[in-house]
Amino acid sequence: MPVFKRAALSAAASCLIAWQALPVAAQEHSEMPNTIAAAKLIIGDVTQNQAFYEQMFGMKEVNHYRLKDQYDEPIMGFEDGAHVALFSPLAAAPLKKSQYPVAVLYTPDLDGVVKRLQEAKSPVQRLDAAQTGTLQIAITRDPSGNAIELVSRAGKWEVGGSKLIVDDRQKAEDFFTKVFGATAGRRYKTAAYDEVLMNFGTGPFLALFQPLSESPLPKSPYPVVAIYTSEFDAVLKRVTDAGLGYREVSSNPQMKIIVAKDPAGNAVEIIKRK
Repeated sequence: MPVFKRAALSAAASCLIAWQALPVAAQEHSEMPNTIAAAKLIIGDVTQNQAFYEQMFGMKEVNHYRLKDQYDEPIMGFEDGAHVALFSPLAAAPLKKSQYPVAVLYTPDLDGVVKRLQEAKSPVQRLDAAQTGTLQIAITRDPSGNAIELVSRAGKWEVGGSKLIVDDRQKAEDFFTKVFGATAGRRYKTAAYDEVLMNFGTGPFLALFQPLSESPLPKSPYPVVAIYTSEFDAVLKRVTDAGLGYREVSSNPQMKIIVAKDPAGNAVEIIKRK
């Protein structure tokens, strides 16, 4: 039985082709006050999922947050750059996962990681050249069913981007443009999907992906992406003006955090940072 539908694989490939095809000037514009801090994945068993990210990708725990009977969240990372937050809601029933990737990792050793996944009997599928062009891409799923896109790139392991599943690409794009000043990169639209890559400075991108062949799935109340901002008060005002609602997580002046909703209902964690 195939692990991934062909439409999902083609869509994943086009996203990374688009990112790699951006002009150098577009990829190297100056740092923004708002940057992607982490792709946040909703998971089940923490021990099982954390071991997967450590053993398959070589990630290490860089922080860990817990609140008794509510959640357990190891923060996984490489040497530097953005993180992958593994968020386990302890009292919430799991929701159905999208067939499409929700995070992108760059790896200098795609062959090696695919071999590890195969030996561990984890689901993994390499895309062929007809789908990816000159890029080498594989898709896997973590133990909780989150689809992860692995892209071969020289250098070191890095978190390449976070991907949000939306039900109206234009509304989502307008939200992230107005609230965070993100800039639209390449666009792709087929009979199966509508997608735009939003650039946040020189760091990881945020892909807004609207499936046209998959009915909207229930959204988790928990964040699926975390964004650092050095203009917290201005962002808070723009979130308020957008009228989609938010909740305060921390009012500590040194660590203000809110969780807002984008037009698709994705929860977005916004963290004050100098």
